[in-house]
Amino acid sequence: MQGKIYVIVTIPMIEQEFDMYIPTAKKVGAIKNLMIQIVEEQSDFNFVDDGCKRLYDKITGDEINDNEFVKFSKIKNGSRLILY
Repeated sequence: MQGKIYVIVTIPMIEQEFDMYIPTAKKVGAIKNLMIQIVEEQSDFNFVDDGCKRLYDKITGDEINDNEFVKFSKIKNGSRLILY
């Protein structure tokens, strides 16, 4: 897929993982909001956004800056992320 990368997103609060393709030309904050919407719907709203969710690299534990574009962030194809 041109302009998209594959990531695995772990949601500790509901103990689930989601495979997603995300666009590289968007900001991390916009992608995070889309991830939250998808997870809310897929979990039958067991996971609800409280406005304080953050995205982390699962390997390093580093928080990923919402203002960076995905293509310039630490997110790469195959990255494992945590939405917490």
